Amino acid sequence: MTTNNYKTEKVLVVNGEVITNTERPWKCTYEECNKSFKVRSKLERHRISHTELRPFKCPVPNCEKTYKRLDHLQIHTVVHGQDPKPFKCEIEGCKSSFSIKHHLRRHKKEIHELDRMYKCHVEECGSAFTQDYLLRKHMTIHTKKKPYPCDDEGCEKSFSSSTKLRMHKRVHFDQNRWRCAFQGCEQEFSKINELHTHIRNDHEAICELCNKKLKDMKSLRRHMITHNPDRILFPCDWKDCEKHYYSKKAVYAHIRAVHQNDRRFDCHIPGCGMSFAYKKVMDNHIKNIHEHSRSCKVRKLNKDDKINRNVTEIEHLTGFGYYNSGRNISCMVEGCEFMFKRQYDLDRHVKSKHPN
Repeated sequence: MTTNNYKTEKVLVVNGEVITNTERPWKCTYEECNKSFKVRSKLERHRISHTELRPFKCPVPNCEKTYKRLDHLQIHTVVHGQDPKPFKCEIEGCKSSFSIKHHLRRHKKEIHELDRMYKCHVEECGSAFTQDYLLRKHMTIHTKKKPYPCDDEGCEKSFSSSTKLRMHKRVHFDQNRWRCAFQGCEQEFSKINELHTHIRNDHEAICELCNKKLKDMKSLRRHMITHNPDRILFPCDWKDCEKHYYSKKAVYAHIRAVHQNDRRFDCHIPGCGMSFAYKKVMDNHIKNIHEHSRSCKVRKLNKDDKINRNVTEIEHLTGFGYYNSGRNISCMVEGCEFMFKRQYDLDRHVKSKHPN
């Protein structure tokens, strides 16, 4: 009896044309996407990745997780079961378990089925592994060092990854790779983090255009945008508001604080019911009011003040000389004695104290 050993080639008919199993007739039409598929259903599933749709929602109550693919949802539902890792390795002596069946198959293939080519050379240790990185990890038990040691003569450092080892090897080069770009500074460094430390500690972040001193270089770069004549300004779209800002984030913060009167930052000091629109303002309030870190200079009473002088509530809080300190803009609300130097301060006061 003879048998014919041959492999039949699967074919697919698309629009009357015969397509072999090596071709992928269903191509994604999204721009700059070169994906193609053998089956139309996989193309439809792929198209969702280009959208914001997440049609597969977890059915468990109070769980708001959503996914773009059904198989991702099925993987997620495992966490709601009694055993989050139901797929156990049945090999004797192996206690590994997994939440996905695919991970179990990969574990068995890499750990139990392949030849263990990488053997531990330490005497009385019979461990062997299928992958080089597994042996490196195992050797840390014997060497008490990380799996990637530096092989440079006289260097005993070791690292947890090959990437960190490559970065370290640069310190053994004859020339320094990183040079300070500040005018008049010629220092060089072998590591970029050393250069950053040098710039942070030895160079002040001062704007060359307006001489303003900033906290650090990141703040300086952000500040330099204000000097760009072609910078993009983001207007507040609130009715009758003409404010403009350098970022959308600043616009949203302005709308929340000014137009919506959202004061989400509450003072945590017991007995203080103050709330603020900005965290920085709240921090300054705690620092200056409750911690008394700012020294308040109050003018002493002269002879004219001491004679027939009735102390008002505002002067009791702010010190004498309140009305003679250049505050010529008074609050227009009846019964309010506060006065201000700037119209901007008056507007903030009205929105804060007299919102209605």
